[in-house]
Amino acid sequence: MNNGRSQRFAAKDSDMKRVLVITTNLQQASFRLRVEALRPLLLVRGFELDIHVRPKQWLARRAFLRSAGGYHAVLLQRKLLDPSDARLLRRHTARIVYDIDDAVMFHAHAVGRISQWRTKRRFEATARIVDQVVAGNEYLAAMFRERGRKVTVLPTCVDPAHYRVKRHEIGDGVALVWIGSKSTLPYLREQLPAIEGAAKRVAGLRLITIGDSSITGAGLPVEHIPWSVDAEAASLVRGDIGIAPTPDDRWTRGKCGFKIVQYMAAGLPAIASPVGANAEIVRANETGLLATTSLEWTDAIVKLASDIALRRTMGAAGRERVEREFSIERAADVWAQLLAG
Repeated sequence: MNNGRSQRFAAKDSDMKRVLVITTNLQQASFRLRVEALRPLLLVRGFELDIHVRPKQWLARRAFLRSAGGYHAVLLQRKLLDPSDARLLRRHTARIVYDIDDAVMFHAHAVGRISQWRTKRRFEATARIVDQVVAGNEYLAAMFRERGRKVTVLPTCVDPAHYRVKRHEIGDGVALVWIGSKSTLPYLREQLPAIEGAAKRVAGLRLITIGDSSITGAGLPVEHIPWSVDAEAASLVRGDIGIAPTPDDRWTRGKCGFKIVQYMAAGLPAIASPVGANAEIVRANETGLLATTSLEWTDAIVKLASDIALRRTMGAAGRERVEREFSIERAADVWAQLLAG
């Protein structure tokens, strides 16, 4: 996993600090967006990331954790450790930073008491050993602050240059756009009656879904675009309004609103449920609207769909905020300070 670096800005090899990254899945979106995307930017800031998936075999895992002593710092990415592993890593590491963008201390679906106990035990063990936490929202941050940890809130950021910016012009109808995975598709289905209600009041309203799955049987036209990194930016600007319906429970409160950051990067106003980071990222009546009930969702969609000037103003404000607060350049600066210790 070797990325090139700028010879003009790269730190000297003698000044380079090596950081061991421990993760669970190199294909997971969280890793790709919160670690791998920042890797070349951290390199030019003097930090070389050595990325590993934690070994499953006990002896190999113990040897691997002992090797952490050869690094300037360890970055645990979402991984919760068994108490014995946590103690071993703490004993051999000068500095441990924990990155979290989901409520991994809970379960998305119902599980047995033993699984709940095991996860809670791992969470408490991990929280005890870390020096610094980087949390994707305030809900996650509060859990670590309650345990006396230092916490920096940093939502998942984007490269603004990757996103085309919507030019809001009068056209044939208005398109809502939703980007997400099969696991969050039920959140969209939950607000489908509200979306259908808006379609009865707004002529030409349609829905675009971007992801690995879509909905069927909707009471308005639905276009599905399979997600890919290359097609993502072009797909988003085909929409006019980004939507992020989210139910309110202890798992979803840990969600960090990345799709909303994407909508804003594309110059789209967003409508979101005020859950978790959604309420932190969407500035109501400035970059988008917040809606809780089905009626509020319908009214919010109608309001933005009926006012192109408002969509244009909110879209521009959202894009400007992404460039100022949610860019990967800013994230790399924050990470460099935290890793330095």
